[in-house]
This record gives sequence, structure tokens and C-alpha cells, in this order.
Amino acid sequence: MTGSETPPQYDIAKVEAVTLEVAAELHPQHLAARDLTLRIVGNANDVREVETATRAILGLREFGLFAVRDDEIVEPTPAALRACALLT
Repeated sequence: MTGSETPPQYDIAKVEAVTLEVAAELHPQHLAARDLTLRIVGNANDVREVETATRAILGLREFGLFAVRDDEIVEPTPAALRACALLT
């Protein structure tokens, strides 16, 4: 690995993809953001990895792939579910 390569667990695009995939697989079950984060991180004690997963969830919300809810539940939008179905 060269100095410019980011390990996958800290690569926001890769973590967003995994987060979306897991949320779509769980659908119609929806988890709290913290619970979803714990499902996708390899090491819950790695602060950087947990922060990357948290930023991934926020990014997916900003892009309209996760519904924004006041109760911290992560819910993929219909568009996100359809995109995942088409890509798998």
C-alpha cells in the first residue's frame, strides 16, 4: 500500500456503498443510526472507522438515499432501494 491509498474502512465512498447495501438488505427492518454503524464496522473500538461510518450515513441522507427522520432511524428511500435492486 502506498501512502496515498486509504484503507477501505476509512474510504467514505466504499463505506457509503456498504452502508446502503446493508440497509437495503435489512429492509423493511430499519435500525437506529448507531445500530447500523455497529453492523458495518469491523472494529467498534476504532474511532476513525466509526466516524467514517457515521459520516457515510449523514452523506447518504444528504444525497437523498436515506430518509431524514427525527428518531435517528435509518430508512432507505424508495429510490435507494430501487437502485440497489438494479445493481445487484
